[in-house]
Amino acid sequence: MRRSNYFVPLFVSGFLLFSAKLLISCSDGKDDDAASTAKKGTGTDTDTDTDTDTDTDTNSCTLTANTTEGTKNSYGCAVLTRDTSSCEESRTAQGLSGYWLKFSCLVTLTKSGSNVVISTDSRPDTTSQYYATTDACYEAFSASGRKTNPNKIAAQTIKVTVPMTGAKAASTTTMTGATIGVAISGVSIFGNFAAPGDDIYAEAETFDKCEGHPQNTGNYHYHTEPTSITQSDSAFVGVMRDGLPIYGRLDSDGTTPTLDSAGGHTGVTVDSPSTPVYHYHVNLQTNGTDSAYFVTTGVYAGTIGTCTGCN
Repeated sequence: MRRSNYFVPLFVSGFLLFSAKLLISCSDGKDDDAASTAKKGTGTDTDTDTDTDTDTDTNSCTLTANTTEGTKNSYGCAVLTRDTSSCEESRTAQGLSGYWLKFSCLVTLTKSGSNVVISTDSRPDTTSQYYATTDACYEAFSASGRKTNPNKIAAQTIKVTVPMTGAKAASTTTMTGATIGVAISGVSIFGNFAAPGDDIYAEAETFDKCEGHPQNTGNYHYHTEPTSITQSDSAFVGVMRDGLPIYGRLDSDGTTPTLDSAGGHTGVTVDSPSTPVYHYHVNLQTNGTDSAYFVTTGVYAGTIGTCTGCN
Protein backbone atom coordinates (compact mmCIF):
# COMPACT_ATOMS: atom_id res chain seq x y z
CA MET A 1 0.00 0.00 0.00
CA ARG A 2 1.49 3.36 -0.98
CA ARG A 3 1.85 6.21 1.47
CA SER A 4 2.72 9.84 0.72
CA ASN A 5 4.58 12.31 2.93
CA TYR A 6 3.22 15.81 3.01
CA PHE A 7 4.98 18.91 4.40
CA VAL A 8 2.48 21.26 6.07
CA PRO A 9 3.75 24.21 8.06
CA LEU A 10 1.07 24.01 10.73
CA PHE A 11 1.20 21.10 13.16
CA VAL A 12 -2.62 20.85 13.33
CA SER A 13 -2.98 20.59 9.54
CA GLY A 14 -0.30 17.94 9.41
CA PHE A 15 -1.99 15.97 12.16
CA LEU A 16 -5.34 16.06 10.32
CA LEU A 17 -3.80 14.89 7.08
CA PHE A 18 -1.95 12.09 8.84
CA SER A 19 -5.15 10.97 10.56
CA ALA A 20 -7.02 10.91 7.24
CA LYS A 21 -4.29 8.84 5.61
CA LEU A 22 -4.31 6.43 8.55
CA LEU A 23 -8.07 5.96 8.36
CA ILE A 24 -7.91 5.22 4.64
CA SER A 25 -5.11 2.68 5.06
CA CYS A 26 -7.08 0.84 7.75
CA SER A 27 -10.37 0.62 5.87
CA ASP A 28 -9.60 -1.02 2.55
CA GLY A 29 -10.69 -4.49 3.71
CA LYS A 30 -7.45 -6.19 2.56
CA ASP A 31 -5.46 -8.65 4.64
CA ASP A 32 -1.87 -7.85 3.80
CA ASP A 33 -0.66 -10.59 6.13
CA ALA A 34 -2.13 -13.45 4.07
CA ALA A 35 0.70 -13.63 1.57
CA SER A 36 3.41 -13.27 4.17
CA THR A 37 2.07 -16.26 6.13
CA ALA A 38 1.57 -18.56 3.12
CA LYS A 39 3.79 -21.62 3.18
CA LYS A 40 4.33 -24.81 1.26
CA GLY A 41 1.91 -27.67 1.88
CA THR A 42 -1.52 -28.98 0.94
CA GLY A 43 -2.82 -30.01 4.34
CA THR A 44 -5.39 -28.27 6.52
CA ASP A 45 -4.23 -26.09 9.38
CA THR A 46 -5.90 -25.57 12.72
CA ASP A 47 -7.44 -22.20 11.83
CA THR A 48 -11.20 -22.71 12.16
CA ASP A 49 -12.18 -19.07 12.49
CA THR A 50 -14.95 -17.90 10.21
CA ASP A 51 -15.26 -14.54 8.56
CA THR A 52 -18.28 -13.29 6.69
CA ASP A 53 -17.41 -10.82 3.96
CA THR A 54 -19.89 -8.01 4.54
CA ASP A 55 -17.52 -5.13 3.87
CA THR A 56 -19.31 -2.40 1.95
CA ASP A 57 -16.13 -0.45 1.27
CA THR A 58 -16.03 0.53 -2.40
CA ASN A 59 -12.44 -0.72 -2.45
CA SER A 60 -13.41 -4.27 -1.40
CA CYS A 61 -13.65 -7.23 -3.76
CA THR A 62 -17.33 -7.54 -4.70
CA LEU A 63 -16.84 -11.08 -6.00
CA THR A 64 -16.22 -12.31 -2.45
CA ALA A 65 -19.48 -10.85 -1.15
CA ASN A 66 -21.98 -13.34 0.28
CA THR A 67 -19.25 -15.80 1.23
CA THR A 68 -18.24 -17.04 4.66
CA GLU A 69 -14.76 -18.37 5.32
CA GLY A 70 -14.26 -21.72 7.01
CA THR A 71 -11.13 -23.81 7.57
CA LYS A 72 -8.01 -22.56 5.79
CA ASN A 73 -5.32 -24.75 4.28
CA SER A 74 -1.62 -24.07 4.68
CA TYR A 75 -1.61 -21.69 1.69
CA GLY A 76 -4.31 -19.54 3.33
CA CYS A 77 -7.23 -20.62 1.12
CA ALA A 78 -10.47 -20.96 3.08
CA VAL A 79 -13.33 -23.28 2.21
CA LEU A 80 -16.18 -20.88 1.46
CA THR A 81 -19.84 -21.17 2.29
CA ARG A 82 -21.68 -19.39 -0.51
CA ASP A 83 -24.95 -17.69 0.38
CA THR A 84 -27.31 -18.49 -2.52
CA SER A 85 -30.51 -17.26 -0.89
CA SER A 86 -30.87 -14.33 -3.30
CA CYS A 87 -31.13 -16.60 -6.35
CA GLU A 88 -32.75 -19.69 -4.81
CA GLU A 89 -36.34 -18.60 -5.45
CA SER A 90 -35.80 -18.02 -9.17
CA ARG A 91 -34.02 -21.36 -9.49
CA THR A 92 -36.65 -23.38 -7.67
CA ALA A 93 -39.33 -21.63 -9.73
CA GLN A 94 -37.67 -23.13 -12.81
CA GLY A 95 -37.80 -26.60 -11.28
CA LEU A 96 -34.16 -26.77 -10.21
CA SER A 97 -33.33 -28.57 -6.98
CA GLY A 98 -30.60 -30.49 -5.17
CA TYR A 99 -27.05 -29.60 -6.05
CA TRP A 100 -28.17 -27.03 -8.63
CA LEU A 101 -29.15 -24.77 -5.73
CA LYS A 102 -25.53 -24.82 -4.46
CA PHE A 103 -24.13 -22.86 -7.41
CA SER A 104 -23.05 -19.32 -6.52
CA CYS A 105 -25.43 -16.55 -7.54
CA LEU A 106 -22.54 -15.27 -9.68
CA VAL A 107 -23.54 -18.14 -12.00
CA THR A 108 -26.70 -17.88 -14.12
CA LEU A 109 -28.67 -21.14 -14.39
CA THR A 110 -31.47 -21.40 -16.94
CA LYS A 111 -33.61 -24.52 -17.28
CA SER A 112 -34.32 -25.35 -20.93
CA GLY A 113 -36.45 -28.45 -21.32
CA SER A 114 -34.51 -31.33 -19.78
CA ASN A 115 -31.26 -29.31 -19.87
CA VAL A 116 -29.66 -26.58 -17.79
CA VAL A 117 -27.75 -23.72 -19.39
CA ILE A 118 -24.86 -22.57 -17.21
CA SER A 119 -23.60 -19.04 -17.94
CA THR A 120 -20.45 -17.80 -16.23
CA ASP A 121 -17.53 -15.41 -16.63
CA SER A 122 -15.18 -17.85 -14.84
CA ARG A 123 -13.78 -15.28 -12.40
CA PRO A 124 -13.09 -16.75 -8.95
CA ASP A 125 -14.86 -15.53 -5.83
CA THR A 126 -11.52 -15.59 -4.02
CA THR A 127 -8.68 -13.09 -4.07
CA SER A 128 -5.69 -13.94 -6.26
CA GLN A 129 -2.38 -12.60 -7.46
CA TYR A 130 -3.73 -13.18 -10.96
CA TYR A 131 -6.08 -10.22 -10.78
CA ALA A 132 -4.58 -6.93 -11.98
CA THR A 133 -2.78 -5.17 -9.14
CA THR A 134 -5.28 -2.32 -9.46
CA ASP A 135 -8.21 -4.72 -8.94
CA ALA A 136 -9.77 -4.89 -5.47
CA CYS A 137 -9.65 -8.70 -5.74
CA TYR A 138 -5.85 -8.71 -6.10
CA GLU A 139 -3.86 -10.28 -3.29
CA ALA A 140 -0.13 -10.91 -3.39
CA PHE A 141 0.90 -14.52 -2.84
CA SER A 142 4.17 -16.35 -2.56
CA ALA A 143 5.04 -19.75 -1.21
CA SER A 144 7.85 -22.23 -1.48
CA GLY A 145 7.52 -24.24 -4.68
CA ARG A 146 5.05 -21.79 -6.22
CA LYS A 147 5.51 -19.14 -8.89
CA THR A 148 3.23 -16.83 -10.88
CA ASN A 149 2.62 -17.18 -14.60
CA PRO A 150 2.42 -14.00 -16.76
CA ASN A 151 -1.34 -14.20 -17.41
CA LYS A 152 -4.08 -12.13 -15.77
CA ILE A 153 -7.69 -13.03 -14.99
CA ALA A 154 -10.18 -11.69 -17.53
CA ALA A 155 -13.96 -12.12 -17.59
CA GLN A 156 -15.07 -14.79 -20.06
CA THR A 157 -18.38 -15.46 -21.82
CA ILE A 158 -18.98 -19.16 -21.25
CA LYS A 159 -22.31 -20.90 -21.80
CA VAL A 160 -22.53 -24.65 -21.19
CA THR A 161 -25.68 -26.67 -21.86
CA VAL A 162 -25.85 -29.93 -19.90
CA PRO A 163 -28.55 -32.47 -18.99
CA MET A 164 -30.27 -31.47 -15.75
CA THR A 165 -29.78 -35.09 -14.67
CA GLY A 166 -26.69 -36.58 -16.26
CA ALA A 167 -26.41 -40.27 -17.06
CA LYS A 168 -23.49 -42.60 -17.67
CA ALA A 169 -23.08 -43.53 -21.34
CA ALA A 170 -22.14 -46.90 -22.81
CA SER A 171 -18.57 -45.72 -23.40
CA THR A 172 -16.28 -42.89 -22.36
CA THR A 173 -15.25 -39.89 -24.46
CA THR A 174 -11.79 -38.33 -24.35
CA MET A 175 -11.71 -34.75 -23.10
CA THR A 176 -10.28 -32.08 -25.39
CA GLY A 177 -10.06 -28.30 -25.30
CA ALA A 178 -10.22 -26.04 -22.29
CA THR A 179 -13.38 -25.88 -20.15
CA ILE A 180 -14.64 -29.40 -19.44
CA GLY A 181 -16.86 -28.50 -16.49
CA VAL A 182 -18.00 -25.69 -14.22
CA ALA A 183 -17.48 -25.43 -10.45
CA ILE A 184 -20.12 -24.04 -8.07
CA SER A 185 -18.07 -20.83 -7.89
CA GLY A 186 -18.54 -20.36 -11.65
CA VAL A 187 -14.87 -21.13 -12.34
CA SER A 188 -14.00 -23.31 -15.33
CA ILE A 189 -12.72 -26.82 -14.69
CA PHE A 190 -9.93 -27.99 -17.00
CA GLY A 191 -8.70 -31.54 -17.56
CA ASN A 192 -5.77 -33.39 -16.00
CA PHE A 193 -3.56 -32.29 -18.86
CA ALA A 194 -1.67 -29.16 -19.83
CA ALA A 195 -1.34 -27.40 -23.17
CA PRO A 196 0.70 -29.32 -25.77
CA GLY A 197 4.37 -29.29 -24.84
CA ASP A 198 3.70 -28.47 -21.16
CA ASP A 199 3.74 -30.76 -18.14
CA ILE A 200 0.69 -30.54 -15.88
CA TYR A 201 2.67 -31.33 -12.73
CA ALA A 202 5.15 -28.55 -13.49
CA GLU A 203 2.25 -26.26 -14.35
CA ALA A 204 0.82 -26.87 -10.88
CA GLU A 205 3.65 -24.71 -9.52
CA THR A 206 1.80 -21.69 -10.95
CA PHE A 207 -1.47 -22.30 -9.06
CA ASP A 208 -2.57 -19.59 -6.63
CA LYS A 209 -3.50 -20.12 -2.99
CA CYS A 210 -6.82 -21.75 -3.99
CA GLU A 211 -5.28 -24.00 -6.68
CA GLY A 212 -6.33 -22.08 -9.78
CA HIS A 213 -4.66 -19.97 -12.46
CA PRO A 214 -5.52 -18.26 -15.77
CA GLN A 215 -4.40 -19.35 -19.23
CA ASN A 216 -3.33 -16.93 -21.97
CA THR A 217 -6.86 -15.60 -22.68
CA GLY A 218 -7.44 -14.92 -19.00
CA ASN A 219 -9.73 -17.91 -18.38
CA TYR A 220 -9.14 -18.72 -14.71
CA HIS A 221 -9.62 -22.43 -14.03
CA TYR A 222 -8.97 -25.43 -11.81
CA HIS A 223 -7.18 -28.63 -12.79
CA THR A 224 -6.94 -29.99 -9.27
CA GLU A 225 -8.93 -30.00 -6.03
CA PRO A 226 -10.42 -26.47 -5.73
CA THR A 227 -9.69 -25.76 -2.09
CA SER A 228 -12.17 -22.89 -1.71
CA ILE A 229 -14.87 -25.53 -2.38
CA THR A 230 -13.54 -28.81 -1.01
CA GLN A 231 -10.65 -29.89 1.17
CA SER A 232 -10.39 -33.67 1.63
CA ASP A 233 -14.16 -34.08 2.03
CA SER A 234 -17.35 -35.12 0.20
CA ALA A 235 -18.56 -31.65 -0.80
CA PHE A 236 -20.27 -31.00 -4.13
CA VAL A 237 -17.77 -29.37 -6.50
CA GLY A 238 -19.69 -28.74 -9.75
CA VAL A 239 -20.72 -30.53 -12.94
CA MET A 240 -18.88 -31.85 -15.98
CA ARG A 241 -20.03 -30.97 -19.48
CA ASP A 242 -21.90 -34.27 -19.55
CA GLY A 243 -24.10 -33.06 -16.68
CA LEU A 244 -22.72 -35.54 -14.15
CA PRO A 245 -21.93 -34.14 -10.69
CA ILE A 246 -18.45 -33.93 -9.16
CA TYR A 247 -17.67 -34.41 -5.47
CA GLY A 248 -14.59 -34.14 -3.28
CA ARG A 249 -12.15 -36.93 -2.48
CA LEU A 250 -14.50 -38.80 -0.14
CA ASP A 251 -17.87 -40.49 -0.26
CA SER A 252 -20.65 -39.14 1.94
CA ASP A 253 -19.80 -41.71 4.63
CA GLY A 254 -16.24 -40.38 4.84
CA THR A 255 -14.58 -43.29 3.05
CA THR A 256 -12.36 -43.13 -0.04
CA PRO A 257 -14.29 -44.57 -3.01
CA THR A 258 -13.05 -47.08 -5.56
CA LEU A 259 -13.36 -45.37 -8.93
CA ASP A 260 -13.55 -46.46 -12.57
CA SER A 261 -11.38 -45.18 -15.42
CA ALA A 262 -13.45 -41.99 -15.67
CA GLY A 263 -12.88 -41.16 -12.02
CA GLY A 264 -16.43 -41.98 -10.98
CA HIS A 265 -18.70 -44.64 -9.53
CA THR A 266 -22.35 -45.27 -8.65
CA GLY A 267 -23.30 -44.63 -5.04
CA VAL A 268 -25.14 -42.33 -2.67
CA THR A 269 -23.99 -38.72 -2.25
CA VAL A 270 -24.66 -35.83 0.11
CA ASP A 271 -27.30 -34.69 -2.41
CA SER A 272 -28.75 -38.14 -3.10
CA PRO A 273 -28.50 -39.90 0.28
CA SER A 274 -30.93 -42.73 -0.47
CA THR A 275 -30.71 -43.27 -4.24
CA PRO A 276 -27.36 -44.32 -5.73
CA VAL A 277 -26.30 -42.16 -8.70
CA TYR A 278 -23.25 -42.08 -10.92
CA HIS A 279 -20.88 -39.24 -10.04
CA TYR A 280 -17.24 -38.20 -10.25
CA HIS A 281 -14.74 -37.63 -7.44
CA VAL A 282 -11.60 -35.55 -7.09
CA ASN A 283 -8.95 -38.28 -7.30
CA LEU A 284 -5.26 -38.87 -6.75
CA GLN A 285 -3.06 -39.34 -9.81
CA THR A 286 0.69 -39.65 -10.28
CA ASN A 287 3.28 -39.68 -13.03
CA GLY A 288 5.58 -41.82 -10.93
CA THR A 289 7.43 -38.87 -9.44
CA ASP A 290 4.82 -36.23 -8.69
CA SER A 291 1.19 -36.59 -7.63
CA ALA A 292 -1.90 -34.40 -7.45
CA TYR A 293 -5.61 -34.63 -6.74
CA PHE A 294 -7.17 -33.92 -10.13
CA VAL A 295 -10.84 -33.22 -10.81
CA THR A 296 -10.84 -35.47 -13.90
CA THR A 297 -9.07 -38.49 -15.35
CA GLY A 298 -9.29 -37.05 -18.87
CA VAL A 299 -12.47 -38.76 -20.07
CA TYR A 300 -16.22 -38.13 -19.82
CA ALA A 301 -18.45 -40.94 -18.57
CA GLY A 302 -21.60 -39.35 -20.06
CA THR A 303 -22.70 -37.60 -23.25
CA ILE A 304 -21.16 -34.15 -23.69
CA GLY A 305 -23.42 -31.12 -23.92
CA THR A 306 -22.81 -28.06 -26.07
CA CYS A 307 -20.69 -25.10 -25.10
CA THR A 308 -19.74 -21.65 -26.36
CA GLY A 309 -16.59 -20.01 -25.07
CA CYS A 310 -15.15 -23.26 -23.74
CA ASN A 311 -12.02 -23.34 -25.94
